[in-house]
Amino acid sequence: MKMRLLSSLCLVWLLSCGFAGPAPTVPGKEPAGPAAQPAAGGFFLIDNFENGNFTTNPVWWQFDVILPRIIENTDYQSGDRDVVKEISQYSLKISGKAGNWYSGGLGTYLAKEGQDLGEYNALQLDVFGNGPGSGTIKVELVDDDKGSWKVELDDKGVPLYNDLFSYNLTVDWKGWRRIGIPLSDFILENPGKGNGVLVLSPVNLGGGLLQIQFVFLGAKESGALAFNLDNIKLVKGRLP
Repeated sequence: MKMRLLSSLCLVWLLSCGFAGPAPTVPGKEPAGPAAQPAAGGFFLIDNFENGNFTTNPVWWQFDVILPRIIENTDYQSGDRDVVKEISQYSLKISGKAGNWYSGGLGTYLAKEGQDLGEYNALQLDVFGNGPGSGTIKVELVDDDKGSWKVELDDKGVPLYNDLFSYNLTVDWKGWRRIGIPLSDFILENPGKGNGVLVLSPVNLGGGLLQIQFVFLGAKESGALAFNLDNIKLVKGRLP
């Protein structure tokens, strides 16, 4: 389920207009892997990379020139001490070189038959930054308004029948930091395509929240970007 690059003309376009890297069409009701199962403590774990890879449980599709790799956290012990205490053995290191601001991205399919994510109100993730210039993460969420359990795209790579919501996170700190993003802060990018509401629960035989995707952008039009991701979750209640 790999993805193809959509032309990136400028940073403004990437940050505000549609899919920078369109997700695949997912055939049928594809179950999420074990890493995407509800867990105790009021959260839904998308991935913590403790299985040592990003190609199974769950499968992350990758596109364009980023270099994602699983690394041990032995040398990544700075930042928020409370977060460092909860970082386990592995995280996902993202590195790449931006061209015209854009570098690439990765994403994963979340929907599973019988699964209801409607109780969650925020996305939480731990990010290890390398200071100013680390880069920007554009987080994209797509829900299922058509009831097809898949994402159909137009010729520009924008979902035809489902809502695309996004949030831009600039990584400009050093060490680990826990980020909590209320789902209400995500911005609708393709008005008129879906119902305009981020739907996490299955509705009208649809899959609810279908997928999450990260698009990685440089701090400069041309240059390197680098940071680590870990403990990606949907959460409910108070944020960090």
